[in-house]
Amino acid sequence: MINLNNYIASNEDLKTIEQGIELVWNPKLNFIFKDKAKIKNVAIISYDSKYIYLFQDRRLTKIPHRLRIKRDLHSWWRAGLLPESIEKYLPARMRGKSRFEFPIISGGLLTPFVELQKQKNQPRNPYVTRESYLATIIHEFGHVYYSNSGAKYWFSNKEENLGYLKTAIDLYNNKLVDLSNFKISIPGYQSLSELFAFCTDYTASAIFLPNHKRDIDVYNRKILSKLRGQEKHRNFNFQNSVMDDPHNFAFVAGKIILAKYPNTWPQKIIELGIFYI
Repeated sequence: MINLNNYIASNEDLKTIEQGIELVWNPKLNFIFKDKAKIKNVAIISYDSKYIYLFQDRRLTKIPHRLRIKRDLHSWWRAGLLPESIEKYLPARMRGKSRFEFPIISGGLLTPFVELQKQKNQPRNPYVTRESYLATIIHEFGHVYYSNSGAKYWFSNKEENLGYLKTAIDLYNNKLVDLSNFKISIPGYQSLSELFAFCTDYTASAIFLPNHKRDIDVYNRKILSKLRGQEKHRNFNFQNSVMDDPHNFAFVAGKIILAKYPNTWPQKIIELGIFYI
């Protein structure tokens, strides 16, 4: 069993992250990551017991730390900084920025990720292989690309938010405000970001990672059959749909939208998430 208190990244751990980044930039995924400027400055961060590994601009920076990182944070990734305590060790240009100002993808290294996923003893868990780890990195790039495409699921731009608040205050104070060119961006559903990310890693898996795609198919068939049984017995006066969970929604809608729009789904999903009034 791996001891995370003294684990140091292997060459394979670091090379696998580099491969995940390379797959994102592979021309076969250009129809998804059409505008590379939206992911050009993404920082990819991982960590072990002594070092933070910062991948950016095809370079690796190794930063010593003195943190005790929680065990479960080695078993998943997110579009954002995980854990937040890492921020104080990062270069000054990255500190104090939102994930939209300076996008970050972070998570555990390959070896602890796979071992901790196996320890979950989850039947048909599709995240216990190197391929699944690569797909996870690609998935998080999907979240970043979606968020940087004008589609957002929360009020993420502080400057814009302060402008909305000032305008509302002025109106409440009966001030004359010119609204002829004023726009307010309304966040869409988080489910759409999850949908885009799922379609990204599922498509990449179909091209590069066939064993992971097979594992996802097996797992999702089982999960969706179980969810369908649950949905039959839900009382919508008191309970929400099983598809109100963003990941469940992505498993359902993702497979459908990929079948209906195999080459144009990226723009279809982004357009669904852009709301202005």
